[in-house]
Amino acid sequence: MAYIGSSARNTNTRSLIDHKEYLGSHADTSTNSGYYTFYVNYTPGNITVVIRGINMASSDYIATNGSDVRISTSSITLQNDDVIEIIGYSVPNSNVLERSDVNITGGQAINLEKVDAKYYMNRNEYTADLTVPAGYNAFFAGPMSFTGTVNVIGVLNVI
Repeated sequence: MAYIGSSARNTNTRSLIDHKEYLGSHADTSTNSGYYTFYVNYTPGNITVVIRGINMASSDYIATNGSDVRISTSSITLQNDDVIEIIGYSVPNSNVLERSDVNITGGQAINLEKVDAKYYMNRNEYTADLTVPAGYNAFFAGPMSFTGTVNVIGVLNVI
C-alpha cells in the first residue's frame, strides 16, 4: 500500500483467541437477570460483537471480565433464529504503543472535532487546499478523499 511520509508501523498486534457463533435461542438469560449472556474468551476491550449482521457499538454490551458478553434485554429483543457472532482477541502488553513511542512537535491540527478527552474525528473528504510545510507533520484517519490541491513538503500520514 502506498503512503506519504515515514514508513508504516503495525500497531495492531492482537491475536484471535476465540470465535463463537450463537443463535438467539442459545442465550443464557438466567445467570445474569435482565441480560442475554454469551460465553467467549477475550482480552477486555478487544472484542467484536455482531448481531443480525450489524457490528455492535461497545456501549451496546458489557464485556469486561474476559469470559462473557452481556447484552441488556431492554436494549434489544433477540429472536430464537437471530445470529450472534462474537470474536475475542488477545493483545500482548509488550506490543502496545506507548506514549513515549510517539513524537509530535509543533504545528496545529485543524478541522478536528473533539468527541471527548481521548478521541478526535475528521471527515473522510478534504476539499480545501492543503499544504504541509517542511519541518511539519500532519495526519488524517483514513480512508481519505482529497479534492483540493495537496502540497506535501513535510510529512502527511493517512492512517
